[in-house]
Amino acid sequence: MHIRFALPAWLPVLMVTAAGLAGCSGGDAADSAAPPASIGPVVPTNASAAPSAAASSKAPAAGASGAASGCPVTAATLEKAFKANAEVAGAVVLGKGLKDVSCYGGWATASAQPANLEAAVVLFRYDAGKKTWAALSGGTDGVCRDTVPEDVATHLKGCQH
Repeated sequence: MHIRFALPAWLPVLMVTAAGLAGCSGGDAADSAAPPASIGPVVPTNASAAPSAAASSKAPAAGASGAASGCPVTAATLEKAFKANAEVAGAVVLGKGLKDVSCYGGWATASAQPANLEAAVVLFRYDAGKKTWAALSGGTDGVCRDTVPEDVATHLKGCQH
């Protein structure tokens, strides 16, 4: 099972703006990193759970840990973010809670523990400006595809393409 959500109207504009600025000189590599070429429709439609445009245009350096990336993160923190997104929480059976948390460069995954069902992977994104996590999507296959940069996905459980 794979669940996808519609992109908010502001995201393509943000992607084009960030991509255009990526070639500008004078900033450090973390500030000028362009978003992935193709971002799939796996974002929350709940405006309060979506990262702000200003915060999401400045992604933490891949592999970073600490305040800028939100890593490491606990299952309890991710469960709060999961429950805050009604669409993801309504589509994924949490069961006994989240386990197998992996966190890298402002992205995280965790596995749900439902009884008598295949465990879904839930994808999260950290908003450094708000210092909060948001649940983006959940499913049993391809949760990270076209959303998480490949160099980050290789470090997250359940994200290997």
